[in-house]
Amino acid sequence: MESIVKKHFPKQSTMLLPLLQMIDNAGGVAKPGELYDQMAAHFHLESHIRDATVKASTREARAWDRHVRWTRQTAVMRRLIDAEQRGVWGLTSKARTRLKEIVRGKIITVFETDAGIVLWANAEDAMGAIERSSVDLLWTSPPYPLQRPKEYGNLDEREWVDWMLRLCEGWQALLSPTGSMMLNLGPCWIADRPQQSLYVERLLIQLEDQLGLHLLQRLDWFNPNRLPGPMEWVCIRRVRVKAAVQPILWLSPDPLAAKANNRHVLQPYTESGRRAIARSTQQNRRPSGFQFGARSFVDVGGSIPPSLIIASNCSSNDAYQRAERAAGRNPHPATAPEAIVDFGVRLATDEGDLVYDPLAGSCVTGIVAQRLRRRFICNDRSRTFIESGRLRFESAGFRTRLFA
Repeated sequence: MESIVKKHFPKQSTMLLPLLQMIDNAGGVAKPGELYDQMAAHFHLESHIRDATVKASTREARAWDRHVRWTRQTAVMRRLIDAEQRGVWGLTSKARTRLKEIVRGKIITVFETDAGIVLWANAEDAMGAIERSSVDLLWTSPPYPLQRPKEYGNLDEREWVDWMLRLCEGWQALLSPTGSMMLNLGPCWIADRPQQSLYVERLLIQLEDQLGLHLLQRLDWFNPNRLPGPMEWVCIRRVRVKAAVQPILWLSPDPLAAKANNRHVLQPYTESGRRAIARSTQQNRRPSGFQFGARSFVDVGGSIPPSLIIASNCSSNDAYQRAERAAGRNPHPATAPEAIVDFGVRLATDEGDLVYDPLAGSCVTGIVAQRLRRRFICNDRSRTFIESGRLRFESAGFRTRLFA
């Protein structure tokens, strides 16, 4: 055990803040099994290291899980994690203060670039500071609902849907006449059961029935490097397969008016595609009976992409990651890859349009908009995350002006 820890595992001092941030990102309370996996992904442990076992009393135990539990014990002794809650790890008020959450009702401008502005504010408050009908694309990745008993003080699935409906109602008023909204959500499981939640479907139905927000298309993000989970059902009992696809719901109050152009996201032609273009002067009939005309295939600079976006989320040595380490900090524990934000922004906006992320974390949406020559507004309730976002811009060579 000692050789595994010294050689492969990060020090306790570098694990504490990411652990607290992951619990905070989950709504303040999370199950240990989920945190073991998230922490392993955050520190990019290879699978054979992640699954290494050691002797613990009369049974075998995963060395990594024990290492994370020791970090949790350190947090308990520092009064950052509540020792009284059973079956879950919950933040104390001291921890929330440490994570620098802004109080409700306040909006503080932290920094700006030549393309946008970053606010320290809760999502419920920030929308009141943004001009109505001005946002061309709202792109965000909300925290997912927690399947926990209510006595722990969390939002359960139905409460989460109600909360998201209230937010979407306010965000809808910010959209321009041709604007749209993209919500990156994740698969959730029913507590202690090998059964997935239907919260995405419930949300979709109520968005249309109550708010008149229509599903333009369901995009899906496939992460080929996602760790297996839930651990109980995928790796231990082996009755399910790993959930590696997350939906991105693309919504608009007016499907006919919503701005979109798939020419902005064309992909390079495959060899078979090029051969089809070369044969485009010939009549062609597939075995299914579908017939192509003489001009069915034309070179337009690329092929129309599918709704499945393939993007890894395990970068560990880009400029942002190196800058965070140099500053003695840990990167945001749950960032979306730039590739999926890039796809959505290019598909649904033009240069100069305004992109808004009301749950921005470390401002991935903002820097993508900056690179694509869009304007942006980002806000988050955590000052820690916003400071991480500023470092993301600075490490990419963009100047920032600090206000507070």
